[in-house]
Amino acid sequence: MTKSIQILSLFIFVGLFMFSCNEWEECVALPISEKPTSGRVILIEEFTGAKCPNCPAGTQALEAILDKYPDNVVVVGVHSNFLANPAVTGDPKLSYPEAQAIENFLGLWVGKPEAAFNRRKFSNQANIRIGKPDSWNVFVDEELKLSPAADLFISRTYDTLTREVTVSLRAVGKENVSKAMHMHVMITESNIFTTQESSTGNIPNYNQKHVLRKVITPIPGEKIADQIEKGKEYKKEYKYTLPTDAVLWKDSNCSIVAYLSFDETDKYVIQATEIKVK
Repeated sequence: MTKSIQILSLFIFVGLFMFSCNEWEECVALPISEKPTSGRVILIEEFTGAKCPNCPAGTQALEAILDKYPDNVVVVGVHSNFLANPAVTGDPKLSYPEAQAIENFLGLWVGKPEAAFNRRKFSNQANIRIGKPDSWNVFVDEELKLSPAADLFISRTYDTLTREVTVSLRAVGKENVSKAMHMHVMITESNIFTTQESSTGNIPNYNQKHVLRKVITPIPGEKIADQIEKGKEYKKEYKYTLPTDAVLWKDSNCSIVAYLSFDETDKYVIQATEIKVK
């Protein structure tokens, strides 16, 4: 491919990206990069809310990161209590006690939008949660350079009649680490359309994505090993029956998010994965 054709292709890509945005969005195009070679899949927890005027900017930044690294990022929208009530009467309430429990577990915060990246406290940050969405890609890139201490593989079976999902997880140690390993499983749901406050007014029919709906394991996770051993397998199975609701819990919109972490003092996430329920 000649240099002139490469430049033309780049302009076409950028043009298509710009026209794909909704009217309320200020599009963000991240630099084109190669697929990470570390094998890392990172967990990003977005602390957001329907009554948070600045939160659409956070969601926009994360969608750009997902577009850049579709196979290496798992996002969970945590609607903890602050600014999480419905923006208008009649909308579904997306805040959830376990979302608040995760906020409490991660500790100090300043406001919303904020995000946690593998629950790591970066050396130049005061808290695990980080504001300024235009800086988030820097932390993602830093985490993706690191190889995971263990791999995590997920499969599931789902009974459409009973709505019971069975999640099978297999972790494999990639190095020896003298720290306990915990397993976490949760359910998220996308395509929940509500009114969202923004800096320019209410946005109707806003697609709330990756919304945390249920944490199946304890908030600090379930300990599956006292230490990680290279080459050793660790297997667990979890079952959960999706509730029936007129608006929420659409099985075709739900995903299973699983991840490994060190203990509740360290909190650091080793590896993450995600699979659709249906």
